[in-house]
Amino acid sequence: MTAKRSGTEAFTFLDPVTGREVRQLTQSSERSVHGYYDLPPWSPVDGRIAFTSLAPGASEGDVYMMDRDGANITYLAHSRDVSSNDGAMAQWSHDGRRVYFKDEEDGAPRLAWVDVVTGEQGAYPGSLRMICPTAHRNVYHTECHDLPDHVVRDGKREHGVFLMDLETGSSRRLVTVDDCLALHPRRDEVKDWHLYIKHTKWSPDGQRVMCVFTNANRYETKYGESPWVKDIYVVNADGSGLARVGEFGGHPLWHPAGREILAVTPYPGRRGRSLVMHDVRTGALRLAASCIAGFGHPSFAPDGRRIVVDHVLPGEGSGSLNLVDTATDTVEHLVQTAVRDHTHVGTHLHPVWSQDGREVLYASDASGIAQLCVIDV
Repeated sequence: MTAKRSGTEAFTFLDPVTGREVRQLTQSSERSVHGYYDLPPWSPVDGRIAFTSLAPGASEGDVYMMDRDGANITYLAHSRDVSSNDGAMAQWSHDGRRVYFKDEEDGAPRLAWVDVVTGEQGAYPGSLRMICPTAHRNVYHTECHDLPDHVVRDGKREHGVFLMDLETGSSRRLVTVDDCLALHPRRDEVKDWHLYIKHTKWSPDGQRVMCVFTNANRYETKYGESPWVKDIYVVNADGSGLARVGEFGGHPLWHPAGREILAVTPYPGRRGRSLVMHDVRTGALRLAASCIAGFGHPSFAPDGRRIVVDHVLPGEGSGSLNLVDTATDTVEHLVQTAVRDHTHVGTHLHPVWSQDGREVLYASDASGIAQLCVIDV
C-alpha cells in the first residue's frame, strides 16, 4: 500500500513568460487534481482545499485536504471512482463541515462524504455533480456513458436530473430527458436519437439548476444524428419552470448574478466561437468580451467582472491562462505553461476561482504529472 501523503509539498516559482509568481501546492509522483472549472475546491468557511490523489491510469484514489497555502496535507478517505481529469470531484458542503466525493459500490454510483471535524464517513446511493452553494443538497444526472446505447435511446422517461437531500440521502427526479425533448424546436426530428443530460449546475443562489440536453460527441457521429443537439435548459429547484435557454457551443457556467449563463458559443458577425452570455429568461445573446475568442473553460470571478480562460494549442505542447476584464474589454496574460497530455485521460488546466475572488487554481502536468497550482490575482 502506498504511504499516505502528509505535511507540505508546496513551493513557489516565477512564470518565465509573464513574471507572475505561481505557488505549486503539490509535488508528488501521484496525480493531484481538483474537480472542475465550476467547482471551487476551497472550503467556503476557512479556505482549506480538497483534492484527489491518484496513480496515473488508476480508477481508485484518495481524497485529501490541505491549507490554502498547501500546508498540512491530510488524508480524508478513499474513492473507488476517480478519473484523470476530475479525480473524485471532491467538494465542500456550504457550511465547510463535510467533503463530498464520488464513489461506487458493486458497480453502482455512490455519493460518499467525510466529516472533516469528527472523521465520520458515510455514503448515499446516487451520483455527484455539484453540491449546492447554499444548502445541504446535491444535483446530478443519469450517467449515460455507463449505459448501453439502446438504453440511452429508450430510457428518456427515466433518465434525467436528480436532486439529493444530503441530510437524508434521498433523491427525487426534477426533469427527464423526455421533458426536455418536449420543449425542443426539433423534437419531431430528434425524438428517436440518443439524447441525454449532463452538466447539471446550481445557480449561485441555489434556487435553480442548469443542465445540458444533447447527443453531442458521444452519439452524433456514431449514429449520423446530425446536426447535433446541444442546448442549455434551466429548471427551478422544486422541479417547476423548466425552460429551454437555447443552443450553445461548450462549457456553460452561471454568471454570479444568476440571470445569465456564460458559454463558448458562435456569435453573429464573429469567426469561430466567442465568450457569450445567454439570458436565461429570454435566450438573448450578448458578448461577454470582444477582446478574445471563445475557447477553453471560461470561469467567472465572484465579482461578475473578471473571467479566467485557459487556452491550449493542440500539438504545440503549450498552454496559457488569460484574465479577461469584461468592464474594460481587455486581456492580461497570467501564465504560460508546458502541456504534455491535454486529453481526457491526461490533464486539463480547468482554472477555477476561489470564492473570495483572490486566487485562481489550475492543474498542470508541466512536470510530467498533474499538480495543483495557484495564482494570486
